[in-house]
Amino acid sequence: MRLFGGRGNLVGLDIGSSAVKLVRLREAAGSWELLAFSLGQLPPDAIVEGRVMNFTAVIERIRELVREAGVGGVETALAISGSSVIIKKLSLPEMTRAELDESIMWEAEQYIPFDIKDVNVDAQILNPRAGQGQMDVLMVAAKKDVVSEYVSVAVEAGLRPVVVDVSIFAALNMFEVNYSVPADQTLACLNVGASSINVGVLSGGMVAFTRDIASGGAVLTAEIQKHFNVSYEEAEAFKTGAESSLSSSTVAREVARISERVCDQMVTEVQRSLDFFVATSIKADIGRIFLTGGSAQLPALIRALERRMEVPVELVNPFRNIAVDARRFDIDLLQRAAPVAGVAVGLALRRFGDGA
Repeated sequence: MRLFGGRGNLVGLDIGSSAVKLVRLREAAGSWELLAFSLGQLPPDAIVEGRVMNFTAVIERIRELVREAGVGGVETALAISGSSVIIKKLSLPEMTRAELDESIMWEAEQYIPFDIKDVNVDAQILNPRAGQGQMDVLMVAAKKDVVSEYVSVAVEAGLRPVVVDVSIFAALNMFEVNYSVPADQTLACLNVGASSINVGVLSGGMVAFTRDIASGGAVLTAEIQKHFNVSYEEAEAFKTGAESSLSSSTVAREVARISERVCDQMVTEVQRSLDFFVATSIKADIGRIFLTGGSAQLPALIRALERRMEVPVELVNPFRNIAVDARRFDIDLLQRAAPVAGVAVGLALRRFGDGA
């Protein structure tokens, strides 16, 4: 699959809507070792719909992680997603890579609802000989002002961004390193964050479908806040089931009821996306769903997916095939934080010179 892939030793910096995650890996003899992992929460509304709203808070949080990990000045890979990113699978006449580079801006202009001068465009050849003189190409376009925001906060925090990826591609690359991807199976990977769900489908060892859904764990937090009239922090504690927060079984049952309802709504949107893929593809029965992201751990979400999609659902461990030195890392703490690290691990697998 190796979409925009490659190997290297970049710092992976995932700036999410609720937290920043930083990962550094080292490759040796065909395997990977974890060198650094840091996680820092962001205040509410620091990132809204993929846009940086509170530059000071985001920069300061990244600086803290950079100091903690000791990676100041290191080349870095970032990720963006949401409505500022357009991903399109195209069927084009067979051509060389150089010819594709020359023509992709013209091809992109037909599919992008923005001024072509306002976007960065890249493309990856998926199948150079798809038949009848055609080839399959994956085109990605990202708004320049959004890319600039993420690059600027990383630079101000002391890093050197050299690669900008798309969140779902980073998650899929992380998945490929840790799990086998049978060429004859179709699998879905969901990166479930606070404000969005990135959907990716692998079929025949390649990316067959992607979609971003504007919903996530923050919807549940907001519903709990409204129902119990509590602060954001208290609602987050309720959502995660912190014992000190759920002072009575009645409160716990009510939180569970709200979680079931909200997660069912989220799964409805996921099901619509996957149903669309199945209806428009050949050999498209999805055999398994894998989850990563901070909100992927919600038990109600996993139950709703298994019930509605009628396939096994598994929470991804992004460190499954990565060596971790127990003398340097708290293994229990790392495993608890693992679901939020998926995109950052995928970014840390990148190298300068990849397509972006």
